[in-house]
Amino acid sequence: MASQLLRLRSHCGVLSAFAQGKRAPIPLTRRLLSNTKDKQSSLETSDSDSTEAVSVVDPSPVYTKEEAKEIDEVINKSSGRTGSRSEYVSEREPVVVHEMSYPVLSNKWYRVDPEENEFVQVGRSHVNRVPKLRHGLERVLFSPGVHCLEDPHSGVYNFDPYIRNITQPDEFDYDKLTPYITSSKDETLMGYARQCDKKFVGSTSSMTHVLSHLYFAISAGKGPDISSLSMAFADMPTNFTRGMRYPASIALRYHDGVYGIDADKSFDVKDSILSVLGKSLEKLLTSSPKEFEMYKKQNSWKVKDIPEENYHYTQFGEFVLRSQLDCRDDRLPRRTFDLKTRGSLAIRMDLQNYEVSKGYQIKTMKGRLQSFEREYYDMIRSAFLKYNFQTRIGNMDGIFVAYHNTARMFGFQYIPRREMDNIIYGNEATGNKAFKT
Repeated sequence: MASQLLRLRSHCGVLSAFAQGKRAPIPLTRRLLSNTKDKQSSLETSDSDSTEAVSVVDPSPVYTKEEAKEIDEVINKSSGRTGSRSEYVSEREPVVVHEMSYPVLSNKWYRVDPEENEFVQVGRSHVNRVPKLRHGLERVLFSPGVHCLEDPHSGVYNFDPYIRNITQPDEFDYDKLTPYITSSKDETLMGYARQCDKKFVGSTSSMTHVLSHLYFAISAGKGPDISSLSMAFADMPTNFTRGMRYPASIALRYHDGVYGIDADKSFDVKDSILSVLGKSLEKLLTSSPKEFEMYKKQNSWKVKDIPEENYHYTQFGEFVLRSQLDCRDDRLPRRTFDLKTRGSLAIRMDLQNYEVSKGYQIKTMKGRLQSFEREYYDMIRSAFLKYNFQTRIGNMDGIFVAYHNTARMFGFQYIPRREMDNIIYGNEATGNKAFKT
């Protein structure tokens, strides 16, 4: 169909422009609202016997947003049209619209320029309050690859043995940790939006799934590059996982002129074991053994003050975004990085029965099963795009990954943002342009 060819041509143009380093126009399919009588009558005459719906698409060239507004003003003056858009749309004769049509400010397509907006920090930075890694784990930041907690050959520990066994949820007092605040309830975030005259606020957790779907659209479903993995994965799927491609659902909550974007949790019964453990493991990796012991239930009465959460606020276009800062090291180019605790394959495949899957061990560096390479492969397909967006929104340097099976820790790896860029987009420059788009 013509509409499908048009969509395909749009995707190809975007990818071609990305590859050549050019500014790529991103057209938005638009319902044709002006002067459609002649076009419809000609279509009816030529295809009177056809029962298939016809897409009416304006073949005019791509305009900038400013040019499109000027054209609309001229049309309004010549037709004597006044008032809001809703007042005159109903006066038009109905037209056949492609299912992907989207209303924009004018009757013409206009170009979305990724370079029009820049990320600008809002408010004071609290980077100096962000905790650092403990137990000797900071060595991982400056040594590429996976670092085993316990050397598989000699049994010698490369890091503090205290972090080998994981404290279970029923032993840890989560009430002593800073509670999570959604975007719509964050008064500081809302205040920055009103101060900067912005309409929307959001956080990394509420925005990344939606941003992933926008990336799928502009990249025509391009998958990540797994060519750096061993031949054990030569015949494995190379696209993003089904969970990544599931529809994204968010909630817009209006308050005093600003819309707060929250993740839709209406169908979540309770937090998974990985989500719960992630909170306590982050505390473990950034605390000394003595400090961490205070957060266990038998000692939690000693904790007097709940520490404040550290956020990075930034504005982009009509948005003010919030990113939680987990950890820092002043020697890194961007100083801060994200902490990620990654449950092993068997745990992720059956979260409800994670107790049964604790026997699954990560024993080797490479291989299709029971290896760090398998965890890295799954992370590429199911989490890298989300992690990449989170580091960009928070201006972070990368992610620190701790591999575990909910019972014990296996190893650690630091993945810079550039490494994720190369796998997802091909290079850092294309990643910057794709993210801004």
